[in-house]
Amino acid sequence: MGTTITFSDDVLRQVDDQQAVTIGETYTMADSGKTILVSGTGGTVTLPAPTAGFKIKFVTSGGLTSANTVIAGGTADVMEGSIIVAGAVVDVDAADNLNFVHTADNVGDFVEITSDGTSYFVFGNALESGGITATG
Repeated sequence: MGTTITFSDDVLRQVDDQQAVTIGETYTMADSGKTILVSGTGGTVTLPAPTAGFKIKFVTSGGLTSANTVIAGGTADVMEGSIIVAGAVVDVDAADNLNFVHTADNVGDFVEITSDGTSYFVFGNALESGGITATG
C-alpha cells in the first residue's frame, strides 16, 4: 500500500512505496502496490499465488550486471497480457516467468502486474529487443 502524506495546504497525496529488489524474495499481499527497483546481480523473485487485488510493478533502475532477473508467477501458466519490446507487441500467454534480460536491459524498462485471483495480467515495455521476455 502507498504512504499518505499531508502537505501544509491540507492536500493529501498518495506516494507509492518503492524498494530495491531482493533476490530470492517471495512477495506477499503486504507487497501489493509497491514498485520494485531492479538492478545489479540477477536472480529469481516469486509472486504469491494469484490473489484478487494484488498489484506490483518492477522497474529497471540500474544495469543488470551478471544474470537475468526472473519474476516467477507463483503458480504455473497464470501470466497473461502483453509487453511492448523494441516497439513490437509480444504476447504473454500462459507464462510462468517474466525475465529482465541482463544483456538487453535499459533503465526504465518496466512490467506492471495485477491479479483477479485466478490470473496475473501483465503489461510492460522494454527498449531493446529481448529486454523483457515471458517463458514457461
